[in-house]
Amino acid sequence: MKWRKSNDQKIMDRARKARKDRISGDRGRDRNGLSPESGVSQTNDGGGKRMIRVTRLSGEVLYLNIFQIESMESIPETKIKMMNGYYFLVKDSAESVVEQIRAFFSGCMVPGGTGN
Repeated sequence: MKWRKSNDQKIMDRARKARKDRISGDRGRDRNGLSPESGVSQTNDGGGKRMIRVTRLSGEVLYLNIFQIESMESIPETKIKMMNGYYFLVKDSAESVVEQIRAFFSGCMVPGGTGN
């Protein structure tokens, strides 16, 4: 006897796949006719777009969206509070996090721009 998926299970599978594609960025590349290797990947070793790399106290590497950081506090470790209320305790100093953010924004500047 062959087991068949119910309609609800099929819908959930499609939603799960769409979420996975949206997170990986594959959906946008497929829609625009680009190969999966083209463009910037969110999962490369250098982090993703708008991301900084920090290390949790457990040693786990974590990438945070710089536009979602609300505040930072330097206690013996660094506490990074996000806009959604979550916070992360990381080994990195607050100065190193700020330096990563500065490096991102300096990479966005266009030398010789008109400034209109």
